[in-house]
Amino acid sequence: MPHEWLTEAWLRARALVMRKRLEHDLEEELQFHLAKRAEKNRALGLGADDARVAARRRFGNVTLVKEDCHEMWIFTWTETLWQDLRYAARILAKSPGFAAVVIFSLALGIGANTAVFSAMNAVLLRALPYEHPATLATVWTTQKTDPGSEDLPPIAEVTDWKKQNHVFADIAGISVSDRAMLTGLGEPGPIRVQSATQNFFDLVGVRPTMGRVFRTEESQEQFQTVVISNAFWKRRFNSDPNVLGKTFRLDGVVSTVVGVMPAGFTGFAPWYGSSTEGKATEVWTPIDPGNTWNVKRFDHWIMPVAQLKPGVTVAQAQVEMDVIALGMEQAYPQSNKGVGEKVIPLHDTLYRGARDKLYPLMGAVGFVLLIGCVNVANLMLSRTEGRRKEYSVRASLGASRRRLMQQLLAESGFLTLIGGSLGILLSFWGIRLLRAIVAEGVPDVERIHIDGRVLLFAAGLSVLTTFLFGLVPAIRAARPDLNDALREGESRTSSGKRGRTRYLLVISEVALAMVLLVGAGLMINSLLRMLLPSPGFDPANVLTMAVNLPATEVKYMKKIPGKDMDRLSPKVTAFHRQLLERAAAMPGVESVGMISIIPPLGAGLRTFSILGHPAPSPGSRPEGSFNEVSPSYFSTMKIPLKKGRYFDERDTESAPWTVVISETLASRYFPKEDPIGQQILLRYMPQQVDEERPRQIVGVVGEVKQIGMGGLHPLLYESFLQQPDVFEGGSEFFQLMGSLVIRTTSDVGAHEADITASVKQFVKEMDPDQPVTDISTMEDVMGKSMKDYKNYVLVLGFLAGIAVLLSAIGVYGLLSYFVNQRTRELGIRFALGAQRSDVLLLVAKLGLALAGTGLAIGVALTLGLNRFIEQHLWLFHVKTTDPATYAAVGILLVSIALLACYIPARRATNVDPMTALRHE
Repeated sequence: MPHEWLTEAWLRARALVMRKRLEHDLEEELQFHLAKRAEKNRALGLGADDARVAARRRFGNVTLVKEDCHEMWIFTWTETLWQDLRYAARILAKSPGFAAVVIFSLALGIGANTAVFSAMNAVLLRALPYEHPATLATVWTTQKTDPGSEDLPPIAEVTDWKKQNHVFADIAGISVSDRAMLTGLGEPGPIRVQSATQNFFDLVGVRPTMGRVFRTEESQEQFQTVVISNAFWKRRFNSDPNVLGKTFRLDGVVSTVVGVMPAGFTGFAPWYGSSTEGKATEVWTPIDPGNTWNVKRFDHWIMPVAQLKPGVTVAQAQVEMDVIALGMEQAYPQSNKGVGEKVIPLHDTLYRGARDKLYPLMGAVGFVLLIGCVNVANLMLSRTEGRRKEYSVRASLGASRRRLMQQLLAESGFLTLIGGSLGILLSFWGIRLLRAIVAEGVPDVERIHIDGRVLLFAAGLSVLTTFLFGLVPAIRAARPDLNDALREGESRTSSGKRGRTRYLLVISEVALAMVLLVGAGLMINSLLRMLLPSPGFDPANVLTMAVNLPATEVKYMKKIPGKDMDRLSPKVTAFHRQLLERAAAMPGVESVGMISIIPPLGAGLRTFSILGHPAPSPGSRPEGSFNEVSPSYFSTMKIPLKKGRYFDERDTESAPWTVVISETLASRYFPKEDPIGQQILLRYMPQQVDEERPRQIVGVVGEVKQIGMGGLHPLLYESFLQQPDVFEGGSEFFQLMGSLVIRTTSDVGAHEADITASVKQFVKEMDPDQPVTDISTMEDVMGKSMKDYKNYVLVLGFLAGIAVLLSAIGVYGLLSYFVNQRTRELGIRFALGAQRSDVLLLVAKLGLALAGTGLAIGVALTLGLNRFIEQHLWLFHVKTTDPATYAAVGILLVSIALLACYIPARRATNVDPMTALRHE
């Protein structure tokens, strides 16, 4: 019965703790019974001594009785295990160097695996913190010619999906994370905001802790209700319990607080987040799907979040959305031609970026642990070989194979216990590093932490590790050679079979290290290809700061009577002109320019047609990334002019419209003709509406890494002095954005504080509600844009370095054992006239043979993983079969193998023949 088993287990465990008392009581009881029997014998007429002897003979073997009682009291295996562990501690204490190497290897492997698994646990295994997370999905539009493409749909299309589908209980919408300018609550500044439909919070099952969510009708041009995050409530309102009804301004729009979300809810914030203000959403604003602007079908900015009906799978939902897509294509051919829909689980949408980063890291740390286990197994085999006489003696005295194996596994377990505990401590540091690496792909990086599941994984990994590196030595120790091992004075080398086992282990270490080094090498190669070429401008002594004007009707926008259109106020250009003039006059300033988005942080998109060329088909229009700049921008950034001229003060709105292009755009679309003087007609995206008149190309400038550091894109530059009035909300986003680039006459650090203070004062005088943000040097901007990639390369390179170190230890340990075991042979060789170079070559040949074989297997293994590497490593202009990377890694591993060979080979050349002949 179960309760009887539990009672027995409890009594045995209790006996283990109270063992001394039970033994004392047992001894007293045995002595009592012996005394009683002796007393009866004396009563029968025997003498005292004879009575005691007869009593013992009648009672039986006292020691056997004690052992039988022990077996009844406790679990025998626990006592045996405790004895083995104590013995293992004593044995390992006599070899601190060996123990340190093993513990170090295991701690690194287990710690790295635990840290990465904690991230995998947060990304893949833990459910989203919403109601019914398994039923939540996102719906994307995709081009049928490119099934892998994904785009956000317009709100009008989401409204049609809600009406036509039968698989979703509801569909809500939320925008990507954006930022808005906060005023009316102390110092103006940018904050993270998201726009959402009214039903979004109910759909995901998150409700305010105070107040309510907003309503659709509470979204107006100059007034709206908002829901704020718990962190925003604490920071900006000092946890005021009367916060409901309080107001502030977002981009000039009066916003009234109607609800406060629970702590920990941050929305789906990190998608396009800037590191400047953090990544958690602070304010949610309402979307009105019925707004006249939102019924248009060209503005793709909302992500639909749908809840599947009970019993409906993602695959079934995909089938229905395919049917709906066909109907939409027929109903709206202009906007939906060739457009399909794709249903993706919400969990995959939120975490696939981090998942793609973590897969290679999980493989890398798994390789590191495997190399560590192989290395330790090799060391344990050598140690087992050196203790073969001990195991033979124990076997001769009656120790069973199981008992010998248990002893070796106890030693392995003891080492793993210490290494695993240290590894868990190291994993806390590793988790902090991982949070920085995957921060852009995880909505809430604080989800990555050590919990019960992670500790269970670490414990299971430790047990598995014990068997991985301890099983082969334990099996070897359980088969002692009772004849040879007990012969005193005999020195022998290990058998061929045992030697081959160690050779195979070292070869596998080198092969696994080769895979890791190639992966790290490919990424380092990519990083160098991004950093070494010039970015196309001179970032030295350049200070940047953003001055983004709010799109408010009163200050910078004006309505066109009778039309659903906005036009920029002349105040926008006047503001930019005045700011540039005042900044250029500051002491220590060489020149000042302005651009919508500074490189390498991005650009907009324009398609165009070339006048005089055949009209392109709708899906193959030429396109270029564009930015609006001041005429002084190119000279300030020292972007070279290749042909024609820069913008100048003549390029005003009333003059013929002009455009400057990059060399990439010129070579791509004007390969056999001079682009200067050519006219192009730009088209606003995503409205698909052409500008009012064409632009003439007046200049070609050098390449600039405008969108990231990974490559070059065709670029279009427009002068902000020449922009047409905005129509249908088209490009006010870019025209209201502005980043100053200020080149100083000397070291930027000496002028940064004064220039920043002056610019802030200028802006405050021109517009008291306008903050100056994102203040940084251009060199820091470039460094931050590469931070994630650098961190990733650093971690992968660190893991590859550990693998190489462990492999070098393995080669060194094997060759040291080889030299030690063949000391007598080497002495005989020297006695027969062998030269030092011969012995040196003998040892080096073995090391190189092992390394070479491992390299060959590693290359084959790496080529077999090519597809995985191509899918999951971020490679720029580097092929997965890059011969330079493979050659560099091969040379590095061979060099390290030679270095690992050097000390054992040097020791072999110093063997004294007479000492060697007497060596045991």
